[in-house]
Amino acid sequence: MNLKQIETSFASILEAIGEDTHREGLIDTPKRVAQSYSEFFSGIHQDPREELKKTIDTDKKDMIIEKNIDFYSMCEHHFLPFFGTVDIAYIPNKKIIGFGHIITALEILAKRPQLQERLGSELADCIFEVLQCEGVMVIIKARHLCMTMRGSKKENSRIITVACRGSFENDSIKRMEAITLLK
Repeated sequence: MNLKQIETSFASILEAIGEDTHREGLIDTPKRVAQSYSEFFSGIHQDPREELKKTIDTDKKDMIIEKNIDFYSMCEHHFLPFFGTVDIAYIPNKKIIGFGHIITALEILAKRPQLQERLGSELADCIFEVLQCEGVMVIIKARHLCMTMRGSKKENSRIITVACRGSFENDSIKRMEAITLLK
């Protein structure tokens, strides 16, 4: 990531909106924005699948649920944050994964310019492919600042997306069981 280029570009944005980049409160702002972007977009060159390869063998096929995982991401359309919670349910097939590894995979995917729909789909695909589990469901509930600060300006709106793979995609009883447990 080219922090100097981000810094220079953001100084240009400040000038373009009519601000004085030499004003006391703005002198270091381009540098702070560049440093923030290095964190906000740190997932761009990382592979979440690597984090999910650290599996544990099991002979159980009981549903596993991890819910209310906080996340923050940046909408690729307006470069404004969206944030909320992620709920994940999966049915193992000989392999399980530590809960922290799922959170790290989510963080890698969220720390990219992103769409909520793609975030859920990519996380579901990663878990399904790497664990070769029977099924996975990823539910994301998020608030989008592009909907509250601009445009429709609806402060209390939340977007909910659901990505299902395997048995959750094909078996309505399993899907309803997971949804009920996630409530």
